[in-house]
Amino acid sequence: MCGRCLAVSVNRMTGSIERILGLFVDESFPEGGIDASKSLWQKPGKGSASGSDMFPGKVDVRYLRFLVEALYREAKITGNRRYHQVADEHVRYMARMIREDHPTWAMGNALEMIGLHQQYSGHDDDLVERAKQVLDWARKREVTITTADGVSFTHFPCGYGFPYAKDVGWTNDLSMFGSGLVWAYELTGDASILNDAKSFAEYFIQPWRPNAVAEDGYWHCGTWRDDLGSWVIGPAHYTGFESTDAYGDEASWVVSTMSCIDFLVRLHRHASDPRFLDRCLRGASWAFDSCQFEDGGIGLCGRDDEWLGLTGDAISQVAMLKPLVDSESAVFKRLLKGARLSFGYLNRELPSAKIEEHGAKWVTHGTSIDPLVNVGWLWVSAVLGILNGRDLGFS
Repeated sequence: MCGRCLAVSVNRMTGSIERILGLFVDESFPEGGIDASKSLWQKPGKGSASGSDMFPGKVDVRYLRFLVEALYREAKITGNRRYHQVADEHVRYMARMIREDHPTWAMGNALEMIGLHQQYSGHDDDLVERAKQVLDWARKREVTITTADGVSFTHFPCGYGFPYAKDVGWTNDLSMFGSGLVWAYELTGDASILNDAKSFAEYFIQPWRPNAVAEDGYWHCGTWRDDLGSWVIGPAHYTGFESTDAYGDEASWVVSTMSCIDFLVRLHRHASDPRFLDRCLRGASWAFDSCQFEDGGIGLCGRDDEWLGLTGDAISQVAMLKPLVDSESAVFKRLLKGARLSFGYLNRELPSAKIEEHGAKWVTHGTSIDPLVNVGWLWVSAVLGILNGRDLGFS
């Protein structure tokens, strides 16, 4: 690309990033947290905590962890101190508001956010102590799972279940907690946390099996499906949850490949295991082989509908894997080719995307905007996809 064309492209994308992040900055309270009255996404919906008493102001905080990362990174690139300040305050808000009765994904997000604060703003004794407390709460939920193959591991349930199971077992929820464990290890240097993370990783390595609920009410299986080449959404034969009508045990979705890869890649840095990279490379390949359209857009559970945020997630997966794999290997070259095509899609589509159209291009209408908090999350994923694409050398 010529120098002038490159500058124009970068400026267009910088404007797109600022436009999207500005909406989230505008809905943020000065002390952190979300002002629901100013938010486009804080509406009740499937699986959404919006309108509930889970967090003050009846908001769902699921996108804050990703927003914090995007704000810190863009602040570092542009020097925008406002972005950095808002990120800091969201971290402190999450640290203040997280409770022992919150679902496990929220605990994981709190740990991740405290880790991000240490990375971008430096060590804070109070936040580290809070991370230790959150970890202590999570450990009270620990159960030991033994699969039909005789593999035993430490499991952290979601904190809510079905009438017939104590744990819903969602792979997105629980892999985010896994990432939180790794962040907590990096914060504290406590080897017992790393051991917990290594054991918990078996949930994402061992095979899924049907009807694996044992007498104790927990799923005595893993979540990997070889026939899919990816992780199931969840171990139960259940539909009617967020954003899709797929059955959780029959399908994968990019939301989970993103978070599962994040967990296992982070863990692999401290506890190298070829199985971690195997699952991550295959899960990332699934996202491109099964979900990518000819124009580079990425669907949720397959080639259903094109989402800017899921396209960003697919790119981000490749960026996470790049430091750990041979860049000359055939599998990585295929992933890089897919990520480059997806980056081109974002580069074309994001600058003109209308917020009220949710970042979606409807093809089959196999996905939905219910709940809207997931739509907000995906806008942030699109931003992170641009930032990670640049890290891969795309322009």
